[in-house]
Amino acid sequence: MGKILEKPVLFLTILTLLCGYLFFFQSGKMALTDPDETFYAQTAKEMLARNEWVTPYLYDKPQFEKPILFYWLVEASYKVFGINEFAARFPSAVFGLIGVIAIYFLGALLFGKRAGMLSAVMLAVNVEYVILSRACVTDMVLSTFMLLGALFFFYGYLKGKNYFYLLSAAGFGLATLTKGPVAILLAGSIIFIYLILAKDLKSIKKMPVLLMALVFTITAAPWYLIAYKLHGMSFIDAFFGFHNVTRFLEAEHKIGSQFYYNVPVVLGGFFPWSVFLPVGLWNMFKRGRNKFKPEIFVLVWFFVIFIFFSISSTKLPTYIFPCFMSLALVTGVFWDDFLKGLTGKKIVKQMAVSYYILSAVIVLGAIGALLYIKHGYPVVLKGVLISSLFLIFGMALSFAAFLKKKFFWAFFLVVYSLAIFLIPLGMLVIPDIELYETSKEVSGRLLSLMKPAEMLGSESNHLAGLAFYTGKFPADLDKHDIMVQFMNSDKRVWGVMKEKNYKQLYDPGVNPEYVKPSYLVYKIGKRAIVTNGLPDNGRYILKGERSK
Repeated sequence: MGKILEKPVLFLTILTLLCGYLFFFQSGKMALTDPDETFYAQTAKEMLARNEWVTPYLYDKPQFEKPILFYWLVEASYKVFGINEFAARFPSAVFGLIGVIAIYFLGALLFGKRAGMLSAVMLAVNVEYVILSRACVTDMVLSTFMLLGALFFFYGYLKGKNYFYLLSAAGFGLATLTKGPVAILLAGSIIFIYLILAKDLKSIKKMPVLLMALVFTITAAPWYLIAYKLHGMSFIDAFFGFHNVTRFLEAEHKIGSQFYYNVPVVLGGFFPWSVFLPVGLWNMFKRGRNKFKPEIFVLVWFFVIFIFFSISSTKLPTYIFPCFMSLALVTGVFWDDFLKGLTGKKIVKQMAVSYYILSAVIVLGAIGALLYIKHGYPVVLKGVLISSLFLIFGMALSFAAFLKKKFFWAFFLVVYSLAIFLIPLGMLVIPDIELYETSKEVSGRLLSLMKPAEMLGSESNHLAGLAFYTGKFPADLDKHDIMVQFMNSDKRVWGVMKEKNYKQLYDPGVNPEYVKPSYLVYKIGKRAIVTNGLPDNGRYILKGERSK
């Protein structure tokens, strides 16, 4: 089996089929989630309506949170597939596939074919990679372009062909056009530190540095220059000032202030392979190095990204995603060495312990998930139970293979476990979760209640989702005084807000000025649809009035 999969054409065919199932299959079934997916999807939707390909627009105004490339990809996807969830997520799925194939070639180049194969499968089958390949966000595209930049750099470095260096520069340029200067800052730092630690700075003299700089500039700079010409300092202040410098220095979110924030992100996001990371990293540190020391590059890649985003004041689970590519190589190389019997008796014991931990974590994690779901999302309890049983069944088969020292089959069955886990998850859980985590259902209710000319408002987390699914640009009601002003309108208006915030309208300790009656007409989870005028059908759940 292993020898068959090491044949590149056959392996890449199987890998593509696996990724097709994991990344593309029913990716449009669930509505876009708030607030991130809908932010990008709505921006591309407005750009398409304007036939705009330079300035990102949101709520009919320019916005510069990210560069232009990801919006181009989604906009082009809309043109092909129409404006829908599948089209919004299609670019991420495509780049997810490209990234898995690229890590195979990089692993094969640096460590051998089987190491590349194992690394590719581990990259494709981990929690965060599957999620981001099925999400309309920038992180998958960014990470894949950085990976392609690294792949072509090493082709140039090892084969001495200048055009590979130029392709590397183009890859890093496109990464910079996807998420900003942080891409080239990280990539340049990783390569420079690697060359220092590998004691090979002299190799820079052999690289076409000026041509690389030219290719990078031609790839990345034109949009930035055009955006500055069109919008001047408002672009500089918003994009560079706030979304890059300020977000690094000051926390945008309440969560993420802890330096260790990214540790559980790696352990949970790279699951199930994260249980092998401690021994895999140790193996990468101590294994015999080739002349060009690829182990140093893999370790530098991980630690530079991990430390950078640990220092950053603003943290999100997706920020360190580019380091997952190096983690796939760490664990893939470790498993390859283990299967070759090159790791020694101590590592074999550590491998066994890691495998037992994996089995225990899956069982205990399933129990914990069921308890959490029972409390927070009881409607999906049955689906989560069935999905967990599928996962545990697959892991039981893998565990049995491991005990019989059928190690390749043990590895294969871990992949199988995650794959079959997704089947009941998609059929039984996702449709019900959609009601809580997206604005599609709420938007449908609003469209059935509102008249076309009536105004809509919402708390900020749901603005983009409501805009995408209703076609209206809601007012931002995040501040209480603005919510009061909005609800005090002489005309009937509609708002989407947390039920507790709605009830505060009549709390004299919060705001004694709002005196008009209002109506809560629909609620799901913590969200409610409210209006300041009686609905046309006369139906409502709760009438709000100030106590006399």
